[in-house]
Amino acid sequence: MRKTNIYLSALIIFVSLMVSPGDVYSQIKIAKNSETARGEDSPFGIHDPVVPQVDSLEDVATAGAKWIRYAGGSGIVWDLIEPQKGRFDWMYQDRLYLETFKNNIKMFVTILPANRWDRTVTQRRPEQMPRDMEAYKNFLSKAVERYDGDGIDDAPGSPVISVWQISNELDLFWNDTLADYAKLLKESYKIIKQANPQAKVAIGGVGTPQGFDGVTKFYVPLLEELAKIKDNPTDRYFDVFDFHWYPFESQYNYLRENLLGTDYVTYLKSYIENIDNTLAKYGYDSTPIFITETAQYSDLPAPMPTPPEVMQPLPALQFHTEKKQALDLYKIYLYSLANGVKKLFWVTLTEWHDFAGVPNGVFDNVGLINNPQNGGQSHKKLAYYTYKKMVEILEGSDWNNIQTIQEKDGIYIYKFTKQGKPIWVAWNDNAEAKQVTISGIISNQIKLTEAIPQYESGKEVTDYNAAFKTETKDVSGGRISVTLGNIPVFIGEE
Repeated sequence: MRKTNIYLSALIIFVSLMVSPGDVYSQIKIAKNSETARGEDSPFGIHDPVVPQVDSLEDVATAGAKWIRYAGGSGIVWDLIEPQKGRFDWMYQDRLYLETFKNNIKMFVTILPANRWDRTVTQRRPEQMPRDMEAYKNFLSKAVERYDGDGIDDAPGSPVISVWQISNELDLFWNDTLADYAKLLKESYKIIKQANPQAKVAIGGVGTPQGFDGVTKFYVPLLEELAKIKDNPTDRYFDVFDFHWYPFESQYNYLRENLLGTDYVTYLKSYIENIDNTLAKYGYDSTPIFITETAQYSDLPAPMPTPPEVMQPLPALQFHTEKKQALDLYKIYLYSLANGVKKLFWVTLTEWHDFAGVPNGVFDNVGLINNPQNGGQSHKKLAYYTYKKMVEILEGSDWNNIQTIQEKDGIYIYKFTKQGKPIWVAWNDNAEAKQVTISGIISNQIKLTEAIPQYESGKEVTDYNAAFKTETKDVSGGRISVTLGNIPVFIGEE
């Protein structure tokens, strides 16, 4: 999670850990969708779309997402699945994962390796090295075997989990030594690969840039610990690196944080480069980088409580229109993909309600669909339609071949290639409109599609197919000129 509010993050993890999921599943319906997911390489995901009572009509597949990240109570929580040593209850996960799998949605699942009968689980920081490692490894082996789809000891219907993550936001919630997490990751990696060699393993996600290589540095020393315990020089103990990005009071491409009374600014492009270079230094070159939690809110959330670690009150949140949320969604996704991130998971489909015990908190306002429990509205927001249009236009692109055309003077233009045809995405961060030129066009015409519906709110959208302004322009000499205002665009050859 984010960030400046460490206390809120702690509450979120604790609530997710301790909530009983048994009654949640009955309220969730992942509707049937005939469209087949594009496969492992799709970057479009949703984080924890598990909202009781309001997710029965709108579903992840309809929004276009091809991946779900299940964490907290909907993930693999040792404490909930094995409440007594040797007694396992898989009913909730079996049903949820099967319905997800049947809808051709791939799963990234976080494991919470905490169990009250193994050692004390505290509200503040629940995650530690298990005391009984053999019991933990037995539990993990059973979990992976159950969801590997090989027909042996599978859950009903043989659902498959593609990526397993060992814990979450270590810089905020790991209540043990770096060496112990390194050992836990190594042992978990070996168990997972033994049970399912095709599965991927993700290191616990970075909660805040300062937790990677800053004031609360955690991950760089952790990589050093992992290097010390390699059985062979070429060994790796994770396949995916994950960090979280919540630019609530900042911009899509940078974060401003206040920790211990000092402002820190992190630029997303340089942050990704730093992670990539650091991974290569410790033998994890070419490791895919995911952002499994990212979001922007709409409306005006209640003020966040100031945690004791912060020396001065947190800045008040500002009102965000639905259009602001949709703009940031578009820019976060496309800027991140163009700069090397392989998958992003938006938090979340339908707004949560009183999340972590905070009425109308920021995490009650980040979803793509309004929750009627939060003020009575239930319409899809503009960001929902922007997400859907983005997937519709770009899904199936060559994600390893995204070209940067311009990243300066407030103008951002990237070229994607889909089925051999180019698609340009472009936006303008300046207050005034700017004219740009797109070259290298083969067709005689291009179609320009605005990325945000032509309304102030998603409740005004009655026809998705007519919601976005489009324009056809003639091409001269393989070039066109486009005036970029404050609405991003997709540009495709006709």
